[in-house]
Amino acid sequence: MNIIMPQAERPDEIVEVPIDFNDVTVSKNEIEFSLGYSEDKIPSHFEEMIDDILSQLSGRCEISAGYRIVDVKKPVDRYDGLYVGDKFFKMQKIVTGQLRKSEKAALFVCTIGPKMETWARQLMQNGDTVASHIVDTIASEVVERATDILHDRIEQQMRVHGMSVTNRYSPGYCDWSVSEQHLLFSFLPANFCGIKLTESAMMVPIKSISGIIGIGATVRRVDYICDRCGIKDCTYRSFLLARNQRTVHK
Repeated sequence: MNIIMPQAERPDEIVEVPIDFNDVTVSKNEIEFSLGYSEDKIPSHFEEMIDDILSQLSGRCEISAGYRIVDVKKPVDRYDGLYVGDKFFKMQKIVTGQLRKSEKAALFVCTIGPKMETWARQLMQNGDTVASHIVDTIASEVVERATDILHDRIEQQMRVHGMSVTNRYSPGYCDWSVSEQHLLFSFLPANFCGIKLTESAMMVPIKSISGIIGIGATVRRVDYICDRCGIKDCTYRSFLLARNQRTVHK
């Protein structure tokens, strides 16, 4: 099936997606859990610190997000990656397997800007390591939730045109080398959404997410398969498994 993209999502088009901070839902329970506390077990003074930090978020988060639609093709002689646009992404078997039915893909970025990491760094320099850690944890939660909104917006746009989307995947996870950030960013304008990439493939601001979302007539967005992944030291895998376990035992 040949997918005819709407004019706004043709391969050469760069799409910026406005995301209002008020649309971002940050779960206090998830923050507490990420800090290592089960439900209703966090010390009251830590809970007060979380509430104080959450009250300041709107003035410290500058959300920017966008994406580009590109063609996807499967190579005929290998199974460890896909051609995305005119470049081969060596995604390894997990990501390749999840995207192999895609006909196109959205290469995306999302950031909450530098203010949260600057705040965390200042707190650390002032000797308040606990507050610094909490700010950093909350910042990670905010950028994930903002990226959820971006993902949903892309899904909604594709659904209008009879297409579905996959889960999102980022370089550095599922055995996909973080160095391929350079390939991903090569499809986007320099400093797109205010994000720069260092030689070591680190995004600046740090609280940013980049990745790929498959698009096609037969692809699906499903639960992540972290329970079947053999990569034991993956931070994202540990977080998802623990969160799922917490949900089961609530």
